[in-house]
Amino acid sequence: MIEIRQARAGDAAALALLLGELGYPADATQAASRLARVAADPQAVALVACTASGVRGLATVHAHHALNRDEAAVQLTLLVVASGARGTGAGRCLVAAAEDWARQRGATRLVVTTAVHRSGAHAFYERLGYALTGRRYARPL
Repeated sequence: MIEIRQARAGDAAALALLLGELGYPADATQAASRLARVAADPQAVALVACTASGVRGLATVHAHHALNRDEAAVQLTLLVVASGARGTGAGRCLVAAAEDWARQRGATRLVVTTAVHRSGAHAFYERLGYALTGRRYARPL
C-alpha cells in the first residue's frame, strides 16, 4: 500500500537519498533546509510516497500566476522514486496527488519538465497522458 502525504522534517535523510538518486546530491541537513523553504511557500508542496519500508518517492509542485493565463500555472518540478520501488505505482500516485493539488488551486493543466537524457521519465509521463509541448532552455547565471 502506498500512502501519499506532505513531506516532513523527519524525512530529510530519505529525501537526501532520493535527491542523490536523481543526480542532485544532498545531505540530510541540506535536504531539511530545502524542504523548509518549500514548506514555507504557500504556492508549493513537497509530497512523499510511503510504504511500510519508509519514504519511497518524492515530488515537488509549484504554482504561480502569469499574464498569459487566467488560471494558475502549476508545474511538477521534481519527481523521483527510489530505484528499488520503481514500477510499484509510487510515481503514478505522486503524479495523481500533484494533479489533485493543482486542481485545488484552479489549474487546468499540470506542466512537467524533465531533462533531455531521461528517456525513461519521458516514457513514464507519456504513459500517463502527458504530451511533449515545447522545449526548455537554461543558462547558468
